[in-house]
Formats: sequence, structure tokens, C-alpha cells
Amino acid sequence: ESGLSVVAESIEPVGAIRSGLSRLLPARMRSLLMAEGVGVTWDEHVAQRMVEARPFRRMLTGVIWATDGLLDADRQRRLRTVLAAMQGVWVNSRAQVEPLRALVGASGPPVEFFRFGVDAAFFPRRPYPEHPLVLSVGGDRDRDPETLFAALALVKRARPLTEIIVQSTSDVAAPPGVIKVSRFSHQELRAMYERASVVVVATRPNLHVSGLTVSLEAMATGRPVVITESPGMDDYLDDGGTALLVPARRADALGESVIRLLDDPAAAEQMGDRGRAAV
Repeated sequence: ESGLSVVAESIEPVGAIRSGLSRLLPARMRSLLMAEGVGVTWDEHVAQRMVEARPFRRMLTGVIWATDGLLDADRQRRLRTVLAAMQGVWVNSRAQVEPLRALVGASGPPVEFFRFGVDAAFFPRRPYPEHPLVLSVGGDRDRDPETLFAALALVKRARPLTEIIVQSTSDVAAPPGVIKVSRFSHQELRAMYERASVVVVATRPNLHVSGLTVSLEAMATGRPVVITESPGMDDYLDDGGTALLVPARRADALGESVIRLLDDPAAAEQMGDRGRAAV
């Protein structure tokens, strides 16, 4: 709609030798290697590839992982170098803004919060299902499969006729009666949301709102969400309105919230409707 020409490119990781050499080049020589136009990457890992292998005169990137304090001093220095080459960086959680500003420093690029969104046309509102199915999707490094499976074991014992399906690549074993699959295509995922009564996500404490994509896709389909509360979550989910938020590592609270929605399909459907409207 902007009238700009947008091209998607894959940038493969560069080797350690090339990565080191690119950092040693004088700034003037690096500028000669820069392409015209604007380079945009989704996260800081691909931004590093862009800087080292496919630099542009103007570059912007999102940042996801760096704000959670997982980087050692050397990786922090490398990331600052990458981000210093950007004209701007963004995050999808307000809780990340100040930690990222502290990381890049006063001389670093401006940091902005942009609200994340999903394709509400690809994930349309669907009628609420009659058969109870609890669905969990996703496996980024801040997911908490131990708490999730403990909660789902509680649900299965309390409501044995409920079908429970989890998409996860975790090596944590699923409890009896819980079906675990490694992946869904986008089309399969859309069909699973349509069948689901409740979508549940368990995460470890984090600032980047782990589980956000799944939550919004489920809400777009008109499904209630039960998810671990984390900083920044209130930019997207309304506790008691569009979702039920529970404390981290509380399998009992997670399981009880799922059962609460299973036992009141009318309230669950209304929560899903509010979620669809929010998305």
C-alpha cells in the first residue's frame, strides 16, 4: 500500500573468519559495500547476518532475545556493534524498551515499541466447537513444557473425556492421554484452532511476551486463551476479558483456569468473541 518495492531475501549465516574480517574493515570501506535501499530484519540474529553479509545504507531491525539478560559480555559487545549500524530498532513489548535502551547506550539507535499483529483473515472467526479440545502450540526457548504438561495432567484427570493435543519439539514426555506432535503446517494449525475449546501456553519469565503469536492467532479464531503472565502481556491480552493469565510455574493455576473454561462453554465462547474483536 505504501508503493514501495519490497523484496524478501534469505541471508545465510557467515563463517567466523568472514564475520571477524567484516568487523575489521574500516568504516569507509564498509560503506562502499553497502547496497542502496533499506534493509529490515525481524530479529537481532538476522540483523547480524545482514550487517556482515548483506549490508544496506539504511538498516532497521527488531530485537527479541537480547533484552532477557542471556548474553555474556562478549556477545553484548558484538550485539552493540550490530545495533549501532541500525537507523532504528523496535520491540514488541513495552517491557523491553528500557532494557534495550540501556544495552545500546545513549549513542545507539532509537528504540520504539510496535504492537505485534497476526493475519486475522487467514485465521478467521469460527463457531465454537461442541467437542472439548485443549490445544497448546509452540516451543521457543522461553516455553515451560514441564509446567504445561503438569497442568494438562491435572486437566486430564479432572476431565478425562477432554481431548488434549500439544505441538512441541521438547523432549519432555507428555502425560498419559495427552497427544504430542512435533509440528503443524499453517493450514493444519488453522484447523486445530478451529477445533479447540481452549488454547493454553506456559512460559518461563521473559520480557518479549513468549506465546504472543499463538495467543493472537487463537483469539482471531474466537478461542479463549490461558497463558502465563509476563511483563508486556497487558499490551495484548486483558486478564478476564480476552484471556486468563496465571503466575509463572504454577501448574495448578494453569490447569484450574483451563478447567474453568471447559466447564463454562458459554463464557469461553464470549471470551473468544472478545479476543476476536481485540485482534
